[in-house]
Amino acid sequence: MGVEIYGTAGLLRSVAVDIPHRGLGLGIQLTETALDLAKQRGVKTLYLLSETAADFFLRFGFTRITRADVEPAVKGSAEFTGACADTAVVLRLELPR
Repeated sequence: MGVEIYGTAGLLRSVAVDIPHRGLGLGIQLTETALDLAKQRGVKTLYLLSETAADFFLRFGFTRITRADVEPAVKGSAEFTGACADTAVVLRLELPR
């Protein structure tokens, strides 16, 4: 799990829980920790790409958006330029101040 920072925007990366450990709340804990970290680092808008877990992130307030709605600095990241499939769902969260 990590957060790439692009000014006041951030990209949430690699929130994953090994299959035998799913259902224990670890994904929730990891995500909450990442959101706290992003806030501490001054991130105001957090994005993520997901091919399998978009619904999981909706519970944290993320909303689905199009790639066109992503801030240019984040669109230039490795995730957006090739590491993640074009079919991945794009999500955004406005972090409280």
